[in-house]
Order: sequence, then structure tokens, then C-alpha cells
Amino acid sequence: MKAVVLSALLLTSGLAYAEAPCPTSCQGPSSTPDKITLSKIESTPACLTRKNDESNEQIVQREKLTDFEVLARLVFAEGISTNLEKCAKYEDSLFASLAWGVQNRVALAEAQPRYAKQFGKGLHGVIFKKAQFNPAVSKKSTYSKLFLCPSEHPQWQKFWELSKKAADQALSHPQKNPLPKSVTHFYYPQSTQATNPPVAWADLNKDAAKKAYMKDVKIEGTRYSNECIQFFSY
Repeated sequence: MKAVVLSALLLTSGLAYAEAPCPTSCQGPSSTPDKITLSKIESTPACLTRKNDESNEQIVQREKLTDFEVLARLVFAEGISTNLEKCAKYEDSLFASLAWGVQNRVALAEAQPRYAKQFGKGLHGVIFKKAQFNPAVSKKSTYSKLFLCPSEHPQWQKFWELSKKAADQALSHPQKNPLPKSVTHFYYPQSTQATNPPVAWADLNKDAAKKAYMKDVKIEGTRYSNECIQFFSY
């Protein structure tokens, strides 16, 4: 049975570890033309329905959602997927870290064309890049259903507010990103979709993963262990 790992970000061959992935001046995307402010996001997100065999990306395009709301929905579904029953103590910083991680990919893709090919171009391209963020690209995943309809979760109000806050911070103040600019991969060891052993790029028994693992990450005053989110710099 093929194991599916949420956000299993498959590495392309020949990725050079020695090359600096992002210039020092890289502070995130230079513009977010369809960003709207936090106060203008609906307090109750609409439940989006699938017509025929539409992909999640096609649904978002049909509904004309802004990048800001799409990011909030992704952060919401990804955050839930980490297994909040075991990771509740990280809540604020956990949701924030997901938004910052997405922004790192956007910034890297903007700075270097080869990353645009690997991660997608622009926020929309990064979120819907094939084989990357499961809630955004899968039609069957439980977390994909939460991406389309956050209010189906019993505690959606609380986590939707955290997701909006995270998206707003990441888009409004990219220069405040607390993650190292090279962090692009994150693995959720407590997720119901995690595997044992982990996928190769997140397997800390392997030399490449040991080298890429960022064990000292601090977000909003919380210093992360490898308990709920593991950050990697490839």
C-alpha cells in the first residue's frame, strides 16, 4: 500500500546543498497584488463545492478567491493535519510557521528560476504545485475537505482565526519571517499520514536529512523540538 505523507515534498535530483538558495537581500515576494487585509476576510469561510471532476485549484479559480484566502485555507488544513491533539501547545507558532514556510518557497522561486520549476511560481503556483501540499492538490484527503470547507472542523472558529492571522502576517510583513530563508521542507511526525520510517528526505537516520535538518527554530517565542514539525533546509 502506497503511503501518503502530507506535504511530502519530493526532492528533485541534483539539488546542490552548497549553493546558497536565497540571496541575503531576499525578503519575500516583491508584491502581492490581490492581498486583502485581515479584517476583510469573512469570519465564516464559504464551503466550496466540487463540480464534476474539478481540481481544488479549478474550484478556487472559479470562486475567484484571493491568494490571501487561499493561503489561510492551506494553513488551516495543514495545521489541523499536524495532529493538534498532541501538538496543541504549539498552536499559534505552529500555524504561523506554515505560512512562513510557504512564503519561503515563493521567495526562493522569485529569486532563482530553478526553484520556480521545483516549487511553482507565485503564491498560487506554490500552493497548487503537484505532489506538494496535499490539502490543496488532493481530491480525497480528509484535509482537502477542510481546505474546501474549514467550518466542517468542530473547532474551526479558533483555528480559522489563527490561520487568518498567520496568512496576514506572512503577506503583510515578509521581512519579519523568523525562519531561515533556506527552510522549504517541513514534516509532521505526529500526523496520521506520517510513515515509519519517514520519507527519505525527513528520515533523520539518513545523512542527507541530518544535514538538512534545522533543529534550532524559534517562532513567536516558541523553540521547536522535532515533536510536531521538523524543518529542513534543502
